[in-house]
Amino acid sequence: MKRPAVRLWRRPTIPLASQGAFWHFSANNPMEMTRLEKWLVNRPKKARRNIARVRQRLAALSTEAMQDALELGCGIGDVAAFLSGTYNMRVRGTDYDQEQIQIARKRHPENENLIYQVEDAALLSFQDASFDLVVSQNVFHHLPKWQTAIREVARVLKPAGFLLWLDIAFPKWAVQIIQPRVKKHSLYCIEDAKNEFEKQGFVQHFHEKRIHGPFSRHDMIWQKKS
Repeated sequence: MKRPAVRLWRRPTIPLASQGAFWHFSANNPMEMTRLEKWLVNRPKKARRNIARVRQRLAALSTEAMQDALELGCGIGDVAAFLSGTYNMRVRGTDYDQEQIQIARKRHPENENLIYQVEDAALLSFQDASFDLVVSQNVFHHLPKWQTAIREVARVLKPAGFLLWLDIAFPKWAVQIIQPRVKKHSLYCIEDAKNEFEKQGFVQHFHEKRIHGPFSRHDMIWQKKS
């Protein structure tokens, strides 16, 4: 029997601005994923792809001195566990969704180098200058307060610390047309994101842009000024 939910995701017929249940978090809580979104992001194939992208970007950096790492939007914890196990970092995997954190703890038992906890990316509980590395993959386009999240990342990063920012951005026309209809969410073009990073004291070290349907996918490495 065919799975109509999956066909609907692959070939959507609903206008983009009306796809609240499929495209963004729930209407009741914009930080909460729908069941369809969780099924998509929790797939093993997706985890392998996420780990490969992080590994590729970290290859351009000197990781020996990186001791403490933070992952935003860790989901079921595969990337955080990879960072801890491969690079011997002390990793905090964080997600706003309590259910995702519970799954992460079951999949990857916590230890002194790997801890999962519920966090709001726009209101982190960590002290200033706590981390050498922050990883954010496919998170910011879900955050209603993405500018505040950038300020929080700058706050918790140590001087000269690095941010891996792997995400999508929207064309300016989409931001102008769609944003008024999805007030609980934030859309941004890459120029706006870059301006905010630079405003918060980041220097860009790497940027690769790839087309992803009507959006553009960006892999960026930012370093906090010393």
